[in-house]
Amino acid sequence: MPWLAASGPLSYSPENPPPSDYYFKYDWVLPGIFTPGTTRRRHFYFGSLFKEDARELFSFWRTARESGAVSVACQFGGVGADARITAPVAIYSALDAGDRPCYLFMQHGSYQLVPIDDQPLLRAGEVVLYRGIQRSSVFRFLQVGQGSLDAKRSRVWQSYVRTQSRILSDSVLSFNAVHDRAMRCETNHIRDGSRISDEIARDEGLDLAGDRRAAALWRAGHQSFSLARWVGERKFGPHFVTGKTPIGNIRLTTFFAGEHEVRIVDPDLVEFVDARGCQVKRPDPFAPSESRAGIRRKR
Repeated sequence: MPWLAASGPLSYSPENPPPSDYYFKYDWVLPGIFTPGTTRRRHFYFGSLFKEDARELFSFWRTARESGAVSVACQFGGVGADARITAPVAIYSALDAGDRPCYLFMQHGSYQLVPIDDQPLLRAGEVVLYRGIQRSSVFRFLQVGQGSLDAKRSRVWQSYVRTQSRILSDSVLSFNAVHDRAMRCETNHIRDGSRISDEIARDEGLDLAGDRRAAALWRAGHQSFSLARWVGERKFGPHFVTGKTPIGNIRLTTFFAGEHEVRIVDPDLVEFVDARGCQVKRPDPFAPSESRAGIRRKR
């Protein structure tokens, strides 16, 4: 599947697009993302239930065939020497159904179309994140402080890195893992409730049931943010927070899942820049808990 390759050169890209829409039929080229009961007697273009819902993507690829694709940013995935994880993502200029300028995000078969005004930092290499918390007064998002971890705590982080790296190493696995908690009516034809990422995490040594540090880190990796301001401000507001992170630190759910949803790979690379009606707290899951610290002091 050309633009889904996890590694190596792409067979096709917006700069070298496929000659026809054949390669957009995910029921043929990505059958592993669908639930076993999903009928294959119909075509799921870009994975969507209805071809009409993907009209903006067809329009983009038609423009690409006319040598009109305009790249905004491209990040290749990998794990660095500092144990930082980077997810692959490509971003292009596009138009929505109303011919309004947008950014089109692509990652392992997932697409999102986001208004330009909601992503003012994109050309500088960062995405803006929005998270609504309804009427809660505090938003908590952990901070690992990777550089100060001791050996035991570092092993938790290394297990997390191996988990994310393994998930990102295969296009079908990557798509399934980022949708394994979506569970919406628009996603019931894909493997949206598999919790497959939990299985991989346990296999890579994360004790999600018995280690509070591992569990807290894993929960942070599954917290949802949006690339569109209205989602955080109105749909899940009125209290909401705004943050920013490098473009290679996000995982995309695809367009028909709704809400312009992304998840974070490395929580330490998120910086919160605004909070409306609430405050942000960054707890450290690797610090001793208050109860345990109190017990040690008494002894």
